[in-house]
Amino acid sequence: MAITQAMTTSFKAEILLGAHDFRATSGDTFKISLYTSSASLDANTTAYTSSNEVSGTNYTAGGNTLTNLGVVTSNNSASTGTGFTDFSDSTWANSTITARGALIYNNTPSANSNANTSLTNAAVCVLDFGSDKTSTDGNFTIIFPTASNTAAIIRIA
Repeated sequence: MAITQAMTTSFKAEILLGAHDFRATSGDTFKISLYTSSASLDANTTAYTSSNEVSGTNYTAGGNTLTNLGVVTSNNSASTGTGFTDFSDSTWANSTITARGALIYNNTPSANSNANTSLTNAAVCVLDFGSDKTSTDGNFTIIFPTASNTAAIIRIA
C-alpha cells in the first residue's frame, strides 16, 4: 500500500464536465481527510474512502471542511497564464493523530446533472506527507502553500 501525491485523473475529467465549483462563496464544499501509511491513494482515487482513514482524539471521520480562497487567474507572459485556487490552513486542535497523507475531496459536487454523471465525495487530489506526521494532545495542521500561480495547491497552467 502506498500514498502517491497527485491530482486525481477523475478530477481532471470532471473539471471539463463542470462538476466542481471553486468559488469562495456559494461554491462547493471541499474537505480534507487524513490517512495512515496503510492507505492506498493515488491518481486513480475517485472518491473519499474511510478505508485506512486515521482515527484519534478530536479527529472525525471525513475530515475537516476547507475554507476555499476562490479562483484567481494570473498572466505569466503574453502567451501563458495560470488559473489557481487554494485553501486556508486546516487544523485538528488538541488532537492525537498519526497520518501519512491526505485526500482533498468535493463533498457537494455542484454539477452532477450537467456532468451527466453521479458524483459523491469526488476526489480532487492526494497529498503525500513523505513520512508519518504525529500530534499528541496538540494541533495537527495542514499548511497549504502560498496562493499564487506558482505554488497554489491546485493550478492549471
